Amino acid sequence: MKARLASALALSLAFTQIAAMPAYAGESTAQFRTAAPQAFSAADLQAYGLSAAQSDRAARLQADGYRIMVLSPEEAKAYQAGITDNQWLLIGILAAVIVIAVAVGD
Repeated sequence: MKARLASALALSLAFTQIAAMPAYAGESTAQFRTAAPQAFSAADLQAYGLSAAQSDRAARLQADGYRIMVLSPEEAKAYQAGITDNQWLLIGILAAVIVIAVAVGD
């Protein structure tokens, strides 16, 4: 029983590492070119479609040292940080299946 539990845990951790890898991690980032950093004014941000409140907040964040980036819709889809909701769902389903398999096997 302990061997089954240990192997199930090892298998779930292995699958977690695979599922947790972001979609863009395996791709080459050579296709992305970046422009030289620049500070955006509130008017610039509103020209990109932000409301007055959003552009004011962005200007405050920029003044605090945050970097504001303008991405095309395609770049925004390809750029993702962390694990998505779908990946968490898959990890949860996998963990539940493994726990059920171990419980039924005993």
